[in-house]
Amino acid sequence: MKIRVACVQMEPRIGELEYNISKMEENVRNTMKENPDTKLIVFPELITSGYEGTPEMFQELAETLPSGPSLDKMSALAKEYGVHIVYGLPERDSVHTDVLYNAAVLIDSKGQALGTYRKVHPFADEKRWCRAGAGCPVFDTEIGRIGIMICWDTAFPEVARCLAVNGADLIVVSTNWEDPYEEEWDISDGINKHEADWDLITRARAFDNTLHLVAANRIGDDGGVLSFFGRSKIIDPRGNEIAALDKREEGIISAEIDLDETLRQRELYYTFFKDRRPDAYGEVTKPY
Repeated sequence: MKIRVACVQMEPRIGELEYNISKMEENVRNTMKENPDTKLIVFPELITSGYEGTPEMFQELAETLPSGPSLDKMSALAKEYGVHIVYGLPERDSVHTDVLYNAAVLIDSKGQALGTYRKVHPFADEKRWCRAGAGCPVFDTEIGRIGIMICWDTAFPEVARCLAVNGADLIVVSTNWEDPYEEEWDISDGINKHEADWDLITRARAFDNTLHLVAANRIGDDGGVLSFFGRSKIIDPRGNEIAALDKREEGIISAEIDLDETLRQRELYYTFFKDRRPDAYGEVTKPY
């Protein structure tokens, strides 16, 4: 199956939900105007809220599926254009209402929120306001089975492998991958070390699992200590970049991908799943 996918690279404003939703809407409309055949649009992590917020801010801006300010707007846009949308937001648990997650929601082409992926590996200060997710769901859609990761999850091969073993046809990454914290960045080949890390792990997770990977990162900063470099990517099942936006600027990347390429490559040289030996991997789940 061939589908067109897109990544939106944008800069949210910290705590300004209405502004961020309006900017997301603008980007959806621009994406569909430029490429009306687009079937999937991916936004960065916490795009509705910004990243360096307080626990109180995240409590105020969190949404509970299936309804909320961003959920209602993005669902309406998905239905209007017949496109799937993935984006990051602070999610409130529907039962334990004081519990929040750093989540990414998948909305299908009929405007239905199919569910959220809750970040399994919260990073640094995120642990002050959100709880870790506990699973790696794969969502059935008309464009294939979609698995989602959020930011720091991408550094863990186990998450992408769980998605692949669970039958994902495509991995989506919604992220806020940041610049190094040191004042003096170690620049190599024109990019800093965190940019190099990001390029490596996105290609590796696609290659590890012989799957396309679509990753949207943000730019700018929230006025705190972190800044974000973009480098949104669309990568093929052999780890090759199909499209990228490696500049620190807002924009949209788009590409047609062939999901059947996964099966072709797995039948040829890249027989990782045929040759797997799960019985020999017990150490992987042992505490470090």
